Amino acid sequence: MSGRKKLSDRNIRKLTRSGNSRVVSIPIEMLADLGWREKQKVKAQTAEIVQKSKDMADQQKAVLNILEDVEEEKNKSELIAHDLEKFKLAVENASDHIVITDPEGITLYANKGVEKITGFTKEEVIGKKAGIFNNWGGKMEEKFYAKMWKTIKENKQPFSGEVKNHRKNGEEYIAFASLAPVLSKKGEVLFFVGIERDITKEKQIDKAKSEFVSLASHQLRTPLSTINWYVEMLLAGDAGKLNDEQKNYLDEVYRGNQRMVELVNSLLNVSRLELGTFTIEPELIDITKLADGAVEDLAHNISVKKQKLIKTYDKKIPKIKVDKKLTRMIFENLLSNAVKYSPEKAKISVKITKKLKTVEIIISDTGMGIPIEQQERVFTKLFRADNVRETDTEGTGLGLYIIKQILDQSNGKISFKSEKNKGTSFTINIPLTGMVKKEGTKKLS
Repeated sequence: MSGRKKLSDRNIRKLTRSGNSRVVSIPIEMLADLGWREKQKVKAQTAEIVQKSKDMADQQKAVLNILEDVEEEKNKSELIAHDLEKFKLAVENASDHIVITDPEGITLYANKGVEKITGFTKEEVIGKKAGIFNNWGGKMEEKFYAKMWKTIKENKQPFSGEVKNHRKNGEEYIAFASLAPVLSKKGEVLFFVGIERDITKEKQIDKAKSEFVSLASHQLRTPLSTINWYVEMLLAGDAGKLNDEQKNYLDEVYRGNQRMVELVNSLLNVSRLELGTFTIEPELIDITKLADGAVEDLAHNISVKKQKLIKTYDKKIPKIKVDKKLTRMIFENLLSNAVKYSPEKAKISVKITKKLKTVEIIISDTGMGIPIEQQERVFTKLFRADNVRETDTEGTGLGLYIIKQILDQSNGKISFKSEKNKGTSFTINIPLTGMVKKEGTKKLS
């Protein structure tokens, strides 16, 4: 400051302290410097106050946002609680029997449906193991329970199936049971949820229908056989010579009668399968010979349509225990479908190979195929795909259903792949140990 000593706040205080009567002369430059410093100080304080105000406003805004979020979460929680209450009411008052158990099967919760279906009160089942003889279970074979527990506890997968149970009064009933594990994030079983639906009445109705079909089919068989016999005699000229027009009429009658016989036989087979009265009698057989027999029966039809049939058999196919008649029926049905629903000059193949635990049979064609939207119904009764119905009005729609039932009840498996207008491939697996023997009163026709 032009060689003059800079005046500090401390020096000013010394010069103006109480008791000092001397008059001090302060240069104007020092006073200007003092004013500038005070302004800077005020400016800094003002900036600090403004920043604090801004920070406070931001904090207020954040608090308001938090309060809004809290309010929104509160509303969501109230809605969830309301939905849970509705869900709880729905479960509690469901007509199906619903229980929740711990990982050891001890009942933690039971709805009103349990008492309605089984007759046991909630107090009688909660705290006890579900599905044992002391409450509503214990009527199935040990194998069934072993398979069920392995599925839901070890494999941690849902399980479903028909079960025989008993009510508190001792009355037996049939239920369709679905059991599923509830897993933690670590994949550990926390709970099991079991749902049972009483299907006793439905099973009784199905049984009555099957019995009626069986009775009606038996009654139809006799007149159809008589018609068949007389038409054959007339065509053979036993009642005199026929002209061409008469022969044509009788040929139509004969073919129609044969279709009726086929339908009646199929209906009889379905009723026997559903009533459980059919027999499975396994014997040691070369399965390739059964396939060859079915192919020979269709040789004429294959020749007429100029189709090409390819057979591929493993050289080491062992003889296995199968029911000769049922296995022949499987080959005949699948091969006849392949021939029937494939165009002229199409390729049809029969492949039989030995796998690790099964003999695998694959029957493929390059025919009409099955529309993808209808494939889930392939093994149901009376199913015929729309594209098949349009080109061929004949057929019962029972063949694949019968095959599936035979294989299911003999420890075999069947699956398929199909694409519309490109063909279908059916795969059958029969255990190397053979079909399971089944005692019954009737054989399939």
